[in-house]
Amino acid sequence: MASRFEQFALSLMDEYLSWEPAYATQLGWHKYDHLLKDLSPEAHASHADRCGQLIDKLEATSVRSLPADDALDRDLARYLLKLKKYELGTLRLFEREAGACHELGYSLFLLFCREKPSLDARMESIIARMEAAPKFLERSRKGVTRPMRLWNEAATEVCSELPSFIKTIESSAGQWKLSKGQSKRLHDAVREALPAVLEHNEWVAKQVVPASSDEIAITPEEYTEYFRLRGYGVTASEALEIGETYMPICKAAIGDIAKSLVPSGDVGMALDQMKDDHPATFDAVIDEYRDAVSKAREFVMENDVCTVPPDEKLLVIETPQFMRPIYSSAGQFEPGRFDDDRTGLFVVTPDESNPMLLREHSRIAIRNTSVHEAYPGHHLQGICANQNPSYIRAVVMSPDSAEGWALYTEEMMLARGYNDNALGRLAMLHDLLFRIVRLVVEVRLAMRTMTLEEGANMLERECRIEPKSARIEARGCAMAPTYFSSYFIGKLAMLQLREDAERAMGPRFSLRFFHDALLGAGCMPMSFMRRAFEIKLRDDYGIELGQPKETLYAYAMRKARSATF
Repeated sequence: MASRFEQFALSLMDEYLSWEPAYATQLGWHKYDHLLKDLSPEAHASHADRCGQLIDKLEATSVRSLPADDALDRDLARYLLKLKKYELGTLRLFEREAGACHELGYSLFLLFCREKPSLDARMESIIARMEAAPKFLERSRKGVTRPMRLWNEAATEVCSELPSFIKTIESSAGQWKLSKGQSKRLHDAVREALPAVLEHNEWVAKQVVPASSDEIAITPEEYTEYFRLRGYGVTASEALEIGETYMPICKAAIGDIAKSLVPSGDVGMALDQMKDDHPATFDAVIDEYRDAVSKAREFVMENDVCTVPPDEKLLVIETPQFMRPIYSSAGQFEPGRFDDDRTGLFVVTPDESNPMLLREHSRIAIRNTSVHEAYPGHHLQGICANQNPSYIRAVVMSPDSAEGWALYTEEMMLARGYNDNALGRLAMLHDLLFRIVRLVVEVRLAMRTMTLEEGANMLERECRIEPKSARIEARGCAMAPTYFSSYFIGKLAMLQLREDAERAMGPRFSLRFFHDALLGAGCMPMSFMRRAFEIKLRDDYGIELGQPKETLYAYAMRKARSATF
């Protein structure tokens, strides 16, 4: 029988997912598959108030009466709700962006591309969401009261691509052998949804964008507090210092590898050598990713990196058109936590209009990206996290844990022998430098010490990427405050925890145990991951991990003095 706390956790999770129907679909919680998110100001205000009520209820619960895992979940739920309350009640980012088309597309994409639940159930939900689209779009406009130009220019790109996706859904209906009733409802829903999307896009383009502000979405003070609430273990200013410290170290390591690849030691020529070896077409790029994903999985299993659960698989597909302004290169969607399914989606974004972008999909870069996105990166992390029984952890996805783990695996796999050659190290370091530069750009943009153009120029110059890609990435840094800083900070936190685990366990330490413990704990902020590892270590070995001997900032700066990549 479920404990009182477990019953409360289930109720909390269910209520939280009722606010986020698309996220509920992503998790396989199909109770809300027929609904679209309420983007009205009234709904946001109501949810912010409800977060406060739930926080009070959690704080009235004594952790002393709870088992260690439940006590962790109680504190994790409080963390989640405080963050949500700040986002809804203080940041109010929904006032800055007309993001309804992305929400609609995302809601339909998850039902369209997955195989769970049944086809009939998914079609009923697709039709219901499509039928609700016109009123959903109209209602969402009430909330956009302080538009930001950057975000809404991106929103017009998403809106302009969404009609083609809706038509794709309708054209696929013939393959699905729908009933006459379903076919008619779908046809009617599409006929209503398409003009509503076009009308919404015209509203964004002609009314929202011209009235938008050129300022970054949040103030430096709001960013600093948001960063603190994220719980990354460092302040925003410390994160910037870490990024600016490691950037020249990483560049120097890249310079050393360049000397082994080209006689002149020119980094640009070394990167050209790496990028020149790429598939000839974007269709071939997709095939190359599929092959690389398979090879990475095989390596993980054969080299005792971590446990790969049975019956899982990863499908590599083209990124849907409406998602391409957000996923400029690649992205990953794990299977639903509550679905009887272990099939993830790995989307790769082609750009037939710019053949030069094929160079960004060099064969060695594809292999490194497949480690990050697939094995043992995001896909495997999602598969393993889905096996944790906690209802609270099901709805928490902290970027420092998610992106930190994926970035950590790139260097870890190379150290184990995967891609361990000069080009493999160059690809890993080039991608690492990209994440470090994005950290610097994100914080500087948020603190108003850098313009968007300067951020794009820094990314283009330091990471040697195409101007179009640099612009998209700089825009992403501005649009997702605290997200892009999480990669490198999260990786450092993971390395610090591993160092502490090795010290505590001595000869009993193994990478497989360490990795399995992290993967099975969920995807929480690293401070909570440390608590989960403490519990696992105590239960399995009777060993106390103890407190970290230094702050994450101190650890990062100490490691910088002897950093070798």
